[in-house]
Amino acid sequence: MAKGKGISFAGALASIWMLAGQPAEAQFYKDRTLTLLINYGVGGNADTEARVYQRFLPKYIPGNPSVIIQNAPGAGGINGINMLGMSIGAKADGYTMGYFTVSATDSLVENPALKVKLEDFAYVAGARGWNVAYARKDTPPGLNKPTDFVKATKLFIGGYSRASSHDTRLRLSAEIMGLPYQLVTGFPATAAINKAMLQGEVNYTGSSLPGYQTQVIPQIITPGVGVALFQFPLIGNDGKPLGNPNLTSAGLPTFDDFYQSAFNKPPTGPKYDAMALMNDIGGKLQRAMVFHHDTPVEAVKTMREAIAKVAADPEFQAEFQRVTSERADIVPAEELSPLFDRIRNVDPAVRKVLKDAVGE
Repeated sequence: MAKGKGISFAGALASIWMLAGQPAEAQFYKDRTLTLLINYGVGGNADTEARVYQRFLPKYIPGNPSVIIQNAPGAGGINGINMLGMSIGAKADGYTMGYFTVSATDSLVENPALKVKLEDFAYVAGARGWNVAYARKDTPPGLNKPTDFVKATKLFIGGYSRASSHDTRLRLSAEIMGLPYQLVTGFPATAAINKAMLQGEVNYTGSSLPGYQTQVIPQIITPGVGVALFQFPLIGNDGKPLGNPNLTSAGLPTFDDFYQSAFNKPPTGPKYDAMALMNDIGGKLQRAMVFHHDTPVEAVKTMREAIAKVAADPEFQAEFQRVTSERADIVPAEELSPLFDRIRNVDPAVRKVLKDAVGE
């Protein structure tokens, strides 16, 4: 019996030494499952991107956990954000990470439906993105060329929720151009909006590039059902509109250039200023990879390192580009603070324009 006890003690001691020699991060995720919580439905832009991360992340997370996807659509992405931020169905234990489409509008207008502040999450990383607007060619009185869009007599805008950045940028763009519209909102994902456009239920909408490249071009643009109109620019370091070089070289103008061509003057006014700010923040933080703010530090640190390694993996970037036609443009967590400062310190006049736009 004494000999047996001695062997057991030695084995236990060896196990302790072995565990002590492993990084805390390896112990944290070993034999566990990491859930990527997506705040839009299956087939949406965020869902499409997250499934590429799902395939590559286990390679770079010590402990090699399984990675699964959970979709929580609703309320223009707010449902999933609230679930993670309020620990509804997911504990703050480091095993559920949000991969969220971020609506800058919700934060800028202080949408009461958003129960958590975006800046209060534990940030792993962000991702920049671009958005393209497109319309059916039979939008009355008909679009023989893209700039005929400014003569439209009735727009039916396909959206996700009134306070989403998607809906806000499209409504403001129509108002800046003086076009009559009706908002048709509540769609769960890009695929559902495109189906509605193919069926003639909506005739004006937009998409970020994954959905635009993989769904809009083959289903709507190439068959001649619709036409790409313009890209929504970000704001460059010089304060001027900044377009996506690939889209510009493909002949797709920025909203500013489109407006200039159609009206022979640049867009101006408080609605334009509000749209430019909202789109700049939303484009520079189009996706957010986040944990609940009480998540263990080792989980956040591990995932920051893993995402950085994934982004640097040529195979990941090649696969991401194959699926979305764009490279993943990752923003480290430490570079996101200026965007939150802009949200907190937004001009009251701009905030009022946005609140009026969403009916708050």
